[in-house]
Amino acid sequence: MMTSFNAGMQSEKIAVIALVVIIVGALSAYSLATYGEDIFDNLFGENGETEPGAIALGDCADVNYIGRHASDGMIFDSSYEDAENKIGGTPLQMFISINSSETPPKYGYMGIIEGLAEGLVGLKENDTVTIGPISPEKAYGAKKLGIGDTFSTINLALEMNQTVQVIDLTSDFIGLKWINVETLGKFTMPQMILKNLSSMDQNEMIIFPPPYSIWENSTETINITDETVTVKTTPTASENLSETLEPIQYSITDVMFIFPDATTATWNETTITITSSPEIGKSYPYSQDTGYGYAMNMTFTVEAIVNDTINVSVMYEDSEEKMYQEVNSTLEFDRIFTMPRVYNNIPLMYQEYLFAEDLQREGYSLHELAGESLIFEVEIVKVYKTSQEES
Repeated sequence: MMTSFNAGMQSEKIAVIALVVIIVGALSAYSLATYGEDIFDNLFGENGETEPGAIALGDCADVNYIGRHASDGMIFDSSYEDAENKIGGTPLQMFISINSSETPPKYGYMGIIEGLAEGLVGLKENDTVTIGPISPEKAYGAKKLGIGDTFSTINLALEMNQTVQVIDLTSDFIGLKWINVETLGKFTMPQMILKNLSSMDQNEMIIFPPPYSIWENSTETINITDETVTVKTTPTASENLSETLEPIQYSITDVMFIFPDATTATWNETTITITSSPEIGKSYPYSQDTGYGYAMNMTFTVEAIVNDTINVSVMYEDSEEKMYQEVNSTLEFDRIFTMPRVYNNIPLMYQEYLFAEDLQREGYSLHELAGESLIFEVEIVKVYKTSQEES
């Protein structure tokens, strides 16, 4: 059995190369031209519902399929062991949705491309139909990313917008070069930079620059080569460096706190020194966004200061247990810093995680079927009305 499409189906679950979600009221004239005027009836029925037993958005189904290139009819994948004779194999467990971020309600079922999902809606068990041609925009993207293409991302130097050009591309790795360096002007330094994602050593994978990011728009380029960008930071404030407690990570293991009322900065032509002198016993609230729709609230309290070390306790909201951490009270670092300009050998798993939204926004795709119009011959084996189940 061919596997490229099946593997592609599985990748839909994590929404790596996701296509734009279609809103009911915004179905375009392009969709009408592609699928015919009855697309609304297929998707939503005459009264906004499918017939009893028919596939609706949110359902799961076991489906046999043969995927063909619309251009020449060549088979690129199939659930059958013998696609030509439609014999053997195992139906694919499909989740019927046009929302790539929606989680399948049944274990083992996976999201599918938008155009196929639209074509399956309204079908019943034992139906055998041909769906398509499905346009590249509703399949795996209109343009396959290639060497020389450019896109913007904030995920290589965290939260810093970089325009990058593809300088190397294989089935396993991508190489990128930062190309809009000359137009930067003054900018805010990122707190983290990805360096070598093909390394297993965390110190090689990630760079934590010194805390230049304390001072917004205070860094500028002083030298640009083919491989690196050298920058220099000029602080804009010596006191009141942050309005709230701000943990600053400057290596894999080292953290310093910027206290809102007790951290100062001094500098000369070559170095910057940050010094914290908080009051013993003083507490500082801190809230950290978890990225899962809620914040983690905690309170840091200064317990002791010994030489250059501050001992702080941390207590999480709704907990009476204290944990302790030691942080440096002083940090000295160079005003000049060298950033990488070339990002080589970024593995496939990171490409998908880091750049999916960037590539989608600019019309690119990493999928091998990008740019292709597709046709599917399908047989509906079993329908599960998960759209009607209570969550």
